Amino acid sequence: MVFQGVFVATVTPFKSQNGEVDFKVFESHLSWLSESGVNGFVPCGTTGEGPCLTDEERKKLIKLSVDVSRGQGLKVIAGCGSNSTALALKMISEAKDQGADGALVVTPYYNKPTQEGLIAHYEYLADKSSLPIVLYHVPGRTNVSFQMSTLQRLFQHPKIVGIKEASGNHGFWMGMSQAFDWKKKDVLAGDDDAFALIQQLGGRGIISATANVAPKEFVKLFQFTESGDWSKAFELQKKLLPLIQAMFTETNPSPAKEALKILGRMENTVRLPLVNVSPKTSELITQSLEALGYL
Repeated sequence: MVFQGVFVATVTPFKSQNGEVDFKVFESHLSWLSESGVNGFVPCGTTGEGPCLTDEERKKLIKLSVDVSRGQGLKVIAGCGSNSTALALKMISEAKDQGADGALVVTPYYNKPTQEGLIAHYEYLADKSSLPIVLYHVPGRTNVSFQMSTLQRLFQHPKIVGIKEASGNHGFWMGMSQAFDWKKKDVLAGDDDAFALIQQLGGRGIISATANVAPKEFVKLFQFTESGDWSKAFELQKKLLPLIQAMFTETNPSPAKEALKILGRMENTVRLPLVNVSPKTSELITQSLEALGYL
């Protein structure tokens, strides 16, 4: 299994009147993303407010993502992260049952395992998993970081096929490029503002939150990198920077949902403990969308 291209870390639309998942709007959003040329979906992750979803909601969101993707030849990597190894394995099994192609598994947060604990966690999941696993490295959210030797050990497992790298650490990325062959594992950018750079180092694509809002631009950027037109790739990366910065001015996915509301694509409803963005952030988002010609 190879995961390559632009994967959208999809938001989960909720109805403002009762807070329930709006599956109709979700399906419409997936269809719009597919028409924009993306390569796959990543439901129920950070951007999808995964920790605030029920088991049944997760199953339905993954199944709907699979249903839309199958008609378009896309792939689905389901968010299956938990600080409980047993619960993560349960999520992976359920994602498999719904037809997902892979599982995105974040480092266990709060528990703060040692490097040996991380190895034990992921090797246990990989040994028992029926899906290929993509590691998710985002220490800014989990307060847990991979050491390079840990990654080298984990990448020896055939079921661990790649990593969503969102550490924001340029030095770590350079170390990764020296520590293992990126042609044998799928290195996917997890920081939207580093897409072109990760690609130039040998990355396979991106799992992006901002691509919910500007999917065509991310697809175009990927195409530039695939054709080796690095000048245009970095120029587009710079053009996207104001929108990307606006998307992370407050906690993701609140800004992304605000942008989609401004574009008339869905309501801006998030589940507690998240709240809607401030008027100042909303204005910043509007300005960035206007600069890209979306308004």
